[in-house]
Amino acid sequence: MSDLKIPENGVSKKLKVGVYILTGITLFAFIAFFAKLITKQNVSKKQEKILNDPRISELKKTGERLQEAALLEQALDQYIEVWKLENSNSFARAEAASTAGKLYLKLGNCNEGLVWLFRAEAANPEKTAELQPLIDTCIAKEK
Repeated sequence: MSDLKIPENGVSKKLKVGVYILTGITLFAFIAFFAKLITKQNVSKKQEKILNDPRISELKKTGERLQEAALLEQALDQYIEVWKLENSNSFARAEAASTAGKLYLKLGNCNEGLVWLFRAEAANPEKTAELQPLIDTCIAKEK
């Protein structure tokens, strides 16, 4: 026990250097993390602006109004056009395909409705639970 060198004036210089280095690394990691977080939020805002394409919004509103007026075939054309134009947002594509599929079902065209429902499911697998009853009903009719 007498061989141990216990500093009498505080902590050894080697330990201080180690603590300073680890503190510097930790500080750098926090700065990098917050910088990445800030830039990610800015990218999200830019994507939102891109996703709010006025042409696509017009088509969706027109499709909704045509459905209200019971002009299902014309509304269907609007949603198919949204699906064609929307390249970057799979959720918007899934929504357009889902609506097109439902419109085809209302028009009595199960074959084409299934195509669009499957497209919606492929674009957004989270919609599977919502679309599955429609898909099952349509498949049962076709058998």
